[in-house]
Amino acid sequence: MASPALTAALHRVDAAFGGTTAPADGCGHCYGEEHLALLAVPDAPLGDDLLGSFLHEVPGHFPDHPAVVRRLLPEVFARVAAGRIDGMGILPTALGRVAWREWPAGQADAIGGFLDVWWRETLADPAPSPGVDAVWRLSVDFRQEVAPLLDAWAAAPRGGAEDRHLADFTAGWIDDLLGDHVIGWPAERSHLAELQQWLLAHAPARLAGHADPLVARKVALLALGEEERWAAYEELTASAG
Repeated sequence: MASPALTAALHRVDAAFGGTTAPADGCGHCYGEEHLALLAVPDAPLGDDLLGSFLHEVPGHFPDHPAVVRRLLPEVFARVAAGRIDGMGILPTALGRVAWREWPAGQADAIGGFLDVWWRETLADPAPSPGVDAVWRLSVDFRQEVAPLLDAWAAAPRGGAEDRHLADFTAGWIDDLLGDHVIGWPAERSHLAELQQWLLAHAPARLAGHADPLVARKVALLALGEEERWAAYEELTASAG
């Protein structure tokens, strides 16, 4: 069950986007007329399959892609709030492909407000479902930026679930981050560097007592240049067995 704060954020999304419609027009090779017709029916449920397909469709499949995104948002965020995000973050999403921050203030604030609450509550939950990594991936795709997520993590209380989640998150990503890998990364390469720098600045204090000491030592290697980093990495992993 959604928390009061998340429920309130959903209500703001419904107030901003409920009843919106999009032209009943789109790629006839991918969708039947009966499917596209639902876009023009206010608040008609699309169902998981059609919603997921529309959510990941490239913009050129619709004459008014932003209108389609607005039409989808109440159902998309209701599904997200219920923890049902399987498959959502595997491919780029429609929300990440539109400049939603340039929409009217009430709409942009409703989207940003929901994403803020969803992320903060995920971090504060000792056992969130879905997990932090899945929420991170989808949040980064929706936002096309990482700073708000990292700022919320930095502002979270020390010693709680947020630190344990950071330890798990860092352990899962650190080897890729050391290699500047972007496979599976749902944002621009510049955001990868932003995360690397943030971990250098914030992770050591938060990982103490929560992470394998080897992980913290790997994080420190992010401060090195590429060649020096890999030499130190090989030495570190060899010494650790």
